[in-house]
Amino acid sequence: MVKIFYTKFNPEHRIAILDQWLSFLPFELQKINQSYKNKEDQVRNLLGKLLLAEALKNIGYGSIALDAIQYNQYKKPYLSKDFDFSISHSGMYVFCAIGKNLKLGLDIEEIKPINFSEMTNIMSNSEWKHINEASNPLRQFFTLWTLKEAAIKAEGTGFFTDLNTIKVKSNTIYIGDTIWFSNKLVFDENYSGHLVTSNLERDFEMFFKEVGLYLI
Repeated sequence: MVKIFYTKFNPEHRIAILDQWLSFLPFELQKINQSYKNKEDQVRNLLGKLLLAEALKNIGYGSIALDAIQYNQYKKPYLSKDFDFSISHSGMYVFCAIGKNLKLGLDIEEIKPINFSEMTNIMSNSEWKHINEASNPLRQFFTLWTLKEAAIKAEGTGFFTDLNTIKVKSNTIYIGDTIWFSNKLVFDENYSGHLVTSNLERDFEMFFKEVGLYLI
């Protein structure tokens, strides 16, 4: 069972969130957080770590310290071989997925206008045809984008993988000889999001954490 913890924050509360909760992170993670120049980026980073701490506690690994995070050669973070996690944020939302005995990746994106001509190399010709013929091309683009990005997070190679080589067929994604399975995340009509797993995992739970929990 994959569990997804997510929250939504108000940009007007960014200073209060940082003032009240940044000290809960290990010192090294505080320094990394403060290296972000944009305060909203600091909040996204902070909330992602707080959600990860909540997720670890929920699945029985609360004793693992956040500063034990390590990275593979492609910069994918990990804490243990017993479970996998993935953090994503866009706009005012922050998500963290966690699951045992499988690999997973999660991606969310705010659906907002973009210039397709600047993104030609991340979709195949057939995918662009499908996007342009869709009733809502922008939404279809972000559907494919979040599927692909979630898949490369699960794969653990990130953008070292050429997105144009990833093949999406319904709820199945192919990266070379590896098959991944996807689930659509429904949480806000102005966003697109997908969970991708190594197992045919159709059961997952989503837990929304009210912003008020961070603003005591």
